[in-house]
Amino acid sequence: MTNFKRPPKELVGEFRRLFTGCVSDAMNKGGAMCSAIKPLIEQVKVAGPALTVWTYPGDITTLVKAIDIAQKGDILVVDGRGFTEAAIWGELLTRSAILRGIEAVIIDGAVRDTTDIRKLRYPVFARAAVPCDGTMGFLGNINVPIQCGGIQVNPGDVVLGDDDGVVVVPQGQAKEVLEYAKNIAEAEVKIKDLIEKGKTVGEILNIDKVLEELAKKKPAQLEVK
Repeated sequence: MTNFKRPPKELVGEFRRLFTGCVSDAMNKGGAMCSAIKPLIEQVKVAGPALTVWTYPGDITTLVKAIDIAQKGDILVVDGRGFTEAAIWGELLTRSAILRGIEAVIIDGAVRDTTDIRKLRYPVFARAAVPCDGTMGFLGNINVPIQCGGIQVNPGDVVLGDDDGVVVVPQGQAKEVLEYAKNIAEAEVKIKDLIEKGKTVGEILNIDKVLEELAKKKPAQLEVK
């Protein structure tokens, strides 16, 4: 499948202004890929629709094709089955992705040529790095539901990545999650302002009352005073 419904560019742009923590919080601490999926470069922030790739462990064949059918701004999300003993991404595919305008690449598997990729400042997220190259010769699939970093990803889902990791927002929930995440971000700005004025986080969140309620085995919730 080469075509799929993508979220509006304006919506993706608004997500790009947020960090992954806010968005995961807005999904009740959900949507975050496992901690092993990390960026090769620092100070990175990306957002875009998922173009999903399922590939045989250690095989790059389907990835090569996925780059050619991707649209500008897409994020390649690759289910490499978590296999880390052969790289399915490297410098040459990175240069090809840059040529196509692909926003980022997220791989549940291994990469190589990390020094060269870092020099290019291209956002690649992966589980591991390894010198051994992958194979070519096994048939995978493009734009099908996949698992990546322990999270289900469907074509067109909104994907965000930064220094902390990767979060996936189902396309059908994107507008609702965005509004909630923006509210969380605004609340954090208020908390930062109160800290600058001399209050501790404990004072702002009324931690003594929370501890008192917990001691009584009552439900307690952190709220900004």
